[in-house]
Order: sequence, then C-alpha cells, then structure tokens
Amino acid sequence: MYIGLKNIQRLFSDYPTMLTNSDGIHCLTGWTTLANAPRPYSSHVLYLCRFGDEFDADPVKEHMHILCIVPHGTDMERIAEQTPDHASLLLVEHDSEEQIMIMLQQYFNTQCGVGMYGQTLLEFLAFEDSLQSAVEYSYHIFMNPVFVFDTNYNLIAATWEAVKELNIQDQVVQNKKFSAEDFKMANRQNNIHSKILKSDLPIKAFNEELGYEQMYCSINTKKNLGHIVVSAISKPFEPIDTEFMLILKKFIDQQMKKDSFIRSSKGFNYEYFLRDLLDGKIAADQKNAGQMKFTASEFSGNMYCLVVETARSAFTINTTHIRNILESRFPYSKTLIYNGQIIVIISIQEKQLISKEYLEAAQKVCNDNGLFAGLSNCFQNIMDFREYYHQALRAIELGTASDTEPGCYLYSDFYLEHISNIFMQKESAETFCHPKMKFLLDYDKAHKSELAYTLYMYLVHERNLAAASEAMDMHRTSLVYRFKKINSLIGEDFEDYKERLYLILSYEMNK
Repeated sequence: MYIGLKNIQRLFSDYPTMLTNSDGIHCLTGWTTLANAPRPYSSHVLYLCRFGDEFDADPVKEHMHILCIVPHGTDMERIAEQTPDHASLLLVEHDSEEQIMIMLQQYFNTQCGVGMYGQTLLEFLAFEDSLQSAVEYSYHIFMNPVFVFDTNYNLIAATWEAVKELNIQDQVVQNKKFSAEDFKMANRQNNIHSKILKSDLPIKAFNEELGYEQMYCSINTKKNLGHIVVSAISKPFEPIDTEFMLILKKFIDQQMKKDSFIRSSKGFNYEYFLRDLLDGKIAADQKNAGQMKFTASEFSGNMYCLVVETARSAFTINTTHIRNILESRFPYSKTLIYNGQIIVIISIQEKQLISKEYLEAAQKVCNDNGLFAGLSNCFQNIMDFREYYHQALRAIELGTASDTEPGCYLYSDFYLEHISNIFMQKESAETFCHPKMKFLLDYDKAHKSELAYTLYMYLVHERNLAAASEAMDMHRTSLVYRFKKINSLIGEDFEDYKERLYLILSYEMNK
C-alpha cells in the first residue's frame, strides 16, 4: 500500500500542518528519528525531528522526507522557504514528540497489516480460491467471526469453524438466512440495514438481542450485492478492523464481478443440448445422428460425469463460484446447473482413464467446501450422458449411506452394492446365494462364528493366506485353523473361477 507525505499530513489533520513538497513517487516504508538515523539517508524513510538545533545540524539531502515538529506560533512559511525544493518537508505544530511518534507507529503498523491482508486476498482472487476460503482466512485477521450475506439476506459464506468453537447460537447463523423476526429486529435498530446499504464505510452497532457489538458493511453501495457482518465475540473492535473490513469488501465485490464475467463470457451453447439429454428429449437413434455431428468435436475422448449435490452440504454454497472452481481444476470440462446440482463433464483428451491427480483435485474441492459429489465410470458417447449422470447420483446415495463426511464418491467403489440393491428389489438374497456360502452363513448364525466372512476375505485376496490374515488383522495360525473348519464343512476345492466369483457375490448380496 502506497504511503506518501500527503497520507501522513492527513494523519495529523487535527493539528496545524504545512507540506512544502511531495513528489508522489517515493513510497515510505518506515520512519525513524533523524538524530539516530543511519547513513546514507534513504528516500523511502520518513525522518522525524524537532525544529531547532537538531534540524539545523543535518543538511537536507535530495529526495529526503522529513517530518519536523514545531512549537505553537512558529512561522511555518518561513521555515518552508528555507527548505530546498528537492526535499519534502512536512511541518506539524505539536508540543509532544512522543505523541507524534506513537501516532506514526500505529499508522505504519495499520498500513503494514492492511497491505499484507490485501496481498493475501489478491492471491485468493488470482488463484481461484473460494469466497469461503477467504472468509475463513479473515477469521485469523479479525480474530472474530465473519459472515457474508447476499442481496436476499441468505448467508453465503461464514467462518464456520469459529461458529462451532464459540458455540454461536444466533438463529440467523443457524438458519443461514434472515427470518421475518430478524427483519423486524433490523428495522427496530434505527433501520440500520438501510444505512448499511448506503454507507461506503463500515457501521458499528451494539446488538442488544445478541449482547455484543457488530460491524456491518455493504459489499457495493452502487449495486446491492449483499453485506458483511463481523461480530465482536472474541475481542473488542480495534481501529485497524475498519481498514480490514474495507479491504474485505473490495475483495468480495471483485470476486462476485469475476464470477459474473466468467459466466457471461463463456457462452455455454452446449447447455441446452445437455439438458435435453438429461430430460430425455433427444433420442439416440440414426435419424438424429446426422444432426448431432458437432458432438464428436465438442464431446470427445474419455468422459466422466461429476455431480455435486449442493443441497446436501452443511454449508451455504455459492453455486456460481463452485462451478468456476471446478472448471479451473478440470481443463476441457463442461459444466451445467441442473435441478440445483452442479454437473461437470470431465474430458480426458489423451484417451486415457482419469488420473489420480484429478481424483485428488475433486476430493480437495469437496473437502474444502463441504460438498458431496459422485463420479461416474468412463464413457465415450455423449448420447449416453443421462445413464452416467444417474450413475454419479447413485455413487452419492450409496457413499453417504456409510459415510456422512463431505467428499467425492466413485461409482466404481459401490457398483456391487448397486447390483445387490437392484437384484433384491425383485428377489431375496438367499435366492441367489451359492449353496456353500448359504451353508456357512447359516452355520455362523447358529454358532456365532465368522466362517463365511473368512472365506470371502480369502477369495477376494486371490486365495493368499498372508494377505487375507493381514487384511483381517488376524494371526496366520488362527486363519489356518479356521480354514480347517471350513474345509471340513464344505470342502477345499476353489479352483473354478466362476465358482469363486459366485461365492464372492453371494456374500456381497447377503452381508
């Protein structure tokens, strides 16, 4: 952040001042007393001195910036005339040098903190980090929870970790939106929200309902985009918090503009086509094949369907921004908002299967933003898009049945469960079950043993006793003992791969 002598003059605007010259080129990076300053003098340092012997002892150097404290009643114009034009001199009429030094130090500390905060938010803006990530980072700056509301008073980002740690029970935070009672409260407090939307500077007010002070700020007073709230729960507000709030509002304003620009500049001519496919309005037959030649170039290579169900998230999601993040993480991808879901068609141009890096990227986006997503198997024909869309949905359904944590669930990890569910809609698991597996399951039930599970683990580990014992966390001797019992009950012939597959699927169906 640029600091010049004109900024310093405004800092002391409550006192008589006079500025002889300020080139506006050299940025001040700090200050020191002239008597203790090291040589040579720097054009980027502000030198503080009192008028008199101290000022006269050191001749003014070229491009020096000097703040000279003068007593009351001093003829500042006469001093200014004696100062060379190539130097910048700020005269401040004040009795206390110590007070001037305290004000200078506080000012430079504030500007340094604001500059570093602004630089970090610029990195968030440049490297596609989410609004949620920036707000979470801001908690460590304000040391108080931060909340961002959209124009409809819905909560779109918040420091959720702080909400949990501080056990905040505010109903607005819990419901993630204003209720009718909340609007009445805002109107009773001197119509504060109307003032917020018109003020370029943050407004502070004590919230009698909650019992602590809050700072409010409009994101953009010229265009109603929403507002920001910081609650002084952990510590009282400090003067620097106002500067931090002004930086944060600029970031959020630019982030929203960037999201809007990306949406409007990309066109998305394919969206209508994809929606029609999902709605079953396009038939994949020879009659339509000629009309769909453009799909060969638009949708080529190996494709995967990623579906994000935003409604499952415990957080309030900025759908537009999440969509932008996914597009930036997966080159050549195409995205679609459908039934409140974010759908991504990931294309692997090199005709390869999806890489580990892509899977890790999908997991990271989900974990960072509290999202639940499903990823289909690979397909090559876009006309099959609807089928693989449902596959991705099935992955979420089956994945969340056993794990409530946000993440990206792969259909390939749950296809057996899917097969089992479909089969048992018409038939019982026992109908399909291999006679030997059925015998072991009944034996286990009667004797409270685990022989069926032992055989299953042995078969899925390619009949390797060492691998099976390690996976079961069982000593090899104990596993051998179990197999003697299994062999005595059903025999030990497992050479036929079809029978092995039958036994594995039987256990999967019945487990």
